[in-house]
Amino acid sequence: MTSTPASPQDAGTGASTLAERARLVVTSAPISQREFADRIGMDPTALSKALRGSRRLKDHEIAAIAQVGKVSLRYLRTGEGRPPTPRAAARGAAPRRRADTLEPEVRRAQILEATARLIARRGFHKVRVADIAHACGTSTGTVHYHFPTKDDALRAALLYYADRFHTRLDAEFRTAGSTVEKLRRLIEVQLPAGEEDVEEWSVWVQSWNEAILDPTLRPGQSGVYARWRQVVLDLVRACQREGMAADADAEALTSRFTGMVDGLAIQVLSGTGGMSTARMRELLLDAFAPHIRLR
Repeated sequence: MTSTPASPQDAGTGASTLAERARLVVTSAPISQREFADRIGMDPTALSKALRGSRRLKDHEIAAIAQVGKVSLRYLRTGEGRPPTPRAAARGAAPRRRADTLEPEVRRAQILEATARLIARRGFHKVRVADIAHACGTSTGTVHYHFPTKDDALRAALLYYADRFHTRLDAEFRTAGSTVEKLRRLIEVQLPAGEEDVEEWSVWVQSWNEAILDPTLRPGQSGVYARWRQVVLDLVRACQREGMAADADAEALTSRFTGMVDGLAIQVLSGTGGMSTARMRELLLDAFAPHIRLR
């Protein structure tokens, strides 16, 4: 008995999740997965994780995958509509040399993420505009359009990682059962334990260094720092309203804690003094003692 070839619509029937549909789009493209990642401005490892379902795709990444993979956003998000043409059916067609032009907001988000990642991994002074353009599959002119100078790129990278940090922190706080638990969660999120944590800290420390040398960068750096410090201060004052640290100076406790976080993280990242993330955690858990006990 002969089997009937699957139709293009059937090809997408088994793709029941966003990750599965994205994987189908990528594997159907007439280019390698690495080149696909370059064209949409994603790190190849991050794309692999997303296709396995272990990393959540962001809105601009979904839009870029749909555009480069020549499917509709509706299909990618819901599974409704025309699925991608399998690669085998498209062998006769010559691969495109360039990715389709992305919508401006998608392109800007793509450039921002690539810029932040490159600065975090290579260092501000080692990243060229050409490197950013290559990572995004676009021109240096397009990069300059969105970020006219490298200082603009550094500011944007700092804000990118700050927003990502606060998003993670908000998610942790939503499931914390008490103010003390929120302080514990805050400490965990601050630790430079994983790859993404190290990238955040890398840009943060580099922004400090550049702000020391260039006063024009200080307002942006100070604004990001003030936002984080306010989170700590609000938690300390919440503890005071709950009867803890009643006679303590909330501002002083906050300054002591934030100073410890910064100093200990730099020691971990630079391999100074034998500091480890485990030791950093232990020291920070005692940072508010004896006024607020976290263990």
